[in-house]
Amino acid sequence: MNALWLILAGAAGGVIAGMGMGGGTLTIPLLTLALDVEQKAAQAVNLAAFVVMSLPVLAIHIKNKLVDFPAFFKASSAALIGCAVCAWFAADVPAQILSKCFGGFLIALGVWQGAAAIKNKASDKKGFVPRHRPPIRFNCLVLCESGGAYYDEGGKPR
Repeated sequence: MNALWLILAGAAGGVIAGMGMGGGTLTIPLLTLALDVEQKAAQAVNLAAFVVMSLPVLAIHIKNKLVDFPAFFKASSAALIGCAVCAWFAADVPAQILSKCFGGFLIALGVWQGAAAIKNKASDKKGFVPRHRPPIRFNCLVLCESGGAYYDEGGKPR
């Protein structure tokens, strides 16, 4: 039965990660709180799963031309350095402290996202226009209630 819960936790994290939202924010709490896995082990499982899940997701995003390669290389090189430094120190940090740091990070992230949502709602951005033409050509008239397409028939922004 425990294996089933581990599979379900991994699947839930995979779905969230596939959408680009960071599956660890769901997988690690599921593993530690619901399945009583130690924090360091949960983080290690999450990292191993992330590597496996990220490769096909990255390939799909590259195929759909959704990857900004200059930004990708800048962000990934900084992330690799940060990961290496933090992994070096995490081995010596007690699991309780890591757990509290991760919980604090999730709370801060929630507050930040909540504040951003309130700010965006307050500014009431009704005139949203996508920055890039969607990779799949479709008529936006079908998708939006306003009756105004974002792109003309030739695929050029209006």
